[in-house]
Amino acid sequence: MTSNTSRWTNLYTRTLPTLARFQPTWPIHLDHCFARIILDAVIGNSTSIRPDEIPTPWNAKLKSPAIKNMSTQQLEACIELGEAIAEGRVDLVELDQQSLTVRGKMLKDGKRKREDISNGVASDTKKLKKSAQSQQGDIRAAMGAPPPTPPKSLSPAPIDPSLSSEITSHPTLTPFRKRVLLALCQVPSGSYTTYLTLSNHLSSS
Repeated sequence: MTSNTSRWTNLYTRTLPTLARFQPTWPIHLDHCFARIILDAVIGNSTSIRPDEIPTPWNAKLKSPAIKNMSTQQLEACIELGEAIAEGRVDLVELDQQSLTVRGKMLKDGKRKREDISNGVASDTKKLKKSAQSQQGDIRAAMGAPPPTPPKSLSPAPIDPSLSSEITSHPTLTPFRKRVLLALCQVPSGSYTTYLTLSNHLSSS
């Protein structure tokens, strides 16, 4: 239990907020927001579509603080969902919308707008994300900046067999982390890659 408690605390207070710095499409970045979304989904059933489960905020079903009052099964489910978010296996935007819906905040987004603007985070709709991306080039052109030079396309470097074997057989690495490490091993010596390029290569978020 103590080990899982530490995993959960580290996950929503450190891991997810750190990842959010490099995820422009994530609608949140603060630790308490990650906790809200995950706890609402696991304890409040914010993602449920079953008629016998009424979605509510997690703190309507569980006394605060959650870490001291949730069951072992709930704690494990929170960790599992948090790790799925970290690995890009679930849609954080959708989870956030569902959490806000059960809290009656979908139409009262003034606070969220201020948070988004102050941190340069895109809106939680795909249309706004696409709009921001399409306007980026126009803004550069209007300021007299030359168009960005596309990077040279290089062939992936061969991976050392012993290193590949060590990564793929590692007992604690998740499948996603193994894919990331193997992809990084293919970056040619003296070259570099970016989070976006790596994300596109792996077809992940």
